[in-house]
Amino acid sequence: MISLSAVAARAAQHNYYVTVDGRPTLTSGTYAGQANPNSGRLTLLYAHWNDATPSSNHFHGIGVYSLTGPADAPTVADTNANNRLPETYTAQVPLTLKAGAGAYAGKLVSGENGEHYSDLTLSSIHDLQAAATANLTSPEGYMYNSNAGYTNTPLTGLNLALEIVSISPGLNLGAAGLNQPGDRLAIGAEGSWPFEPVFWTDGNAAAGNYSAALRFVDQANVFGSSGTFNVDFTVVPEPASVGMALIAGLGFVVATYRFRRSK
Repeated sequence: MISLSAVAARAAQHNYYVTVDGRPTLTSGTYAGQANPNSGRLTLLYAHWNDATPSSNHFHGIGVYSLTGPADAPTVADTNANNRLPETYTAQVPLTLKAGAGAYAGKLVSGENGEHYSDLTLSSIHDLQAAATANLTSPEGYMYNSNAGYTNTPLTGLNLALEIVSISPGLNLGAAGLNQPGDRLAIGAEGSWPFEPVFWTDGNAAAGNYSAALRFVDQANVFGSSGTFNVDFTVVPEPASVGMALIAGLGFVVATYRFRRSK
């Protein structure tokens, strides 16, 4: 028999979390002791859950500012080296857009499809808090406490939105079809999450890769904007289209052969 507390704990295990970085200074690495450029800023975290070794659970900061240059006089950049989803260090390919339904019928849309990183649902970091507090050595406890600076800032007053920095032609965000730099998809206060942003193309979009550069903004101006991050997608040809292309190619080869034989 599965306990209700176990079900609730698993329900808190999401992939993407929204938080505000509460660390005033950096405590490790090349720039230890320098002012943290993300302090007071919204941050997108990707949670790496390790089922075999829960104590190894940890976050990767995806939408964050970074420092570059000499340690004693660094330059602040509004993005970082690990700013793509899927993360490139894992050699992941772009997320496949699949046939939509309902309001997205006739379109190719993002969403959970079995591919790693494909569930783009955004949750609050504080969704982990109850399970973490109940058991510090639970998977949620290890994750929540893997970096205290990500968890100690209340999100009171936040009015979250996802803003387009740049976007590939043909790729759209949300039911309104946002596709211009500066367009914002309203998400709202912490209590209105989890929230899944939907990216889509027309059903007959050209095969190939599409990408959106994004950042979190607080429309209430309580917290600073996040660093820029990118989400990558791909449109693959329909099997029928591939078959037709192969048939057409075979026809061309046969016609060429016949032409040469007739000469």
